[in-house]
Amino acid sequence: MDSEKNLNNKEKELEDRKQSEEYKEEDESDNCEKLPSDYVKYDFNYKIIIIGDSGVGKTCLMNRAIDGEFTEKIQPTLGFEYRHFFLKYKEKVLKLEIWDTCGQEAYRSLIKGFFNNASLAIIVYGINDEKTFDSINEWIRQCKLNCTPETKFILIGNKSDVPDEQ
Repeated sequence: MDSEKNLNNKEKELEDRKQSEEYKEEDESDNCEKLPSDYVKYDFNYKIIIIGDSGVGKTCLMNRAIDGEFTEKIQPTLGFEYRHFFLKYKEKVLKLEIWDTCGQEAYRSLIKGFFNNASLAIIVYGINDEKTFDSINEWIRQCKLNCTPETKFILIGNKSDVPDEQ
């Protein structure tokens, strides 16, 4: 009986706290700020690799993340492209290094070295091209062979802006 009463009291305290002025739910986007590209000092460095077949929009995703712009026509990446940016998140400065890799089969042996020390692997496929979806398992296999066990993965189905080809 006392435990039930204590539970009810705790629930009421929590509800009262939520309704009070002291309680404010944080919006995570309020804690994130993009810093100038020439920023020097940072607390954490993260290597992000973007992988997937040729033509799935890896470079467009990188440019959108860094510049906030979408470019409709982009030349295929040969080898790799490297860019970085800085974010201030909850009073810590993060350096995000983004490695955009080529997707052509002929260059795949070159990109194995870029898997090393990756914090995050973004695997991209085109929702308008089933062949790129079928390649996901091979990209995951490459990650498991060449990345550390701590590397996280994100799968992105891209090209939703091309409805006629879906």
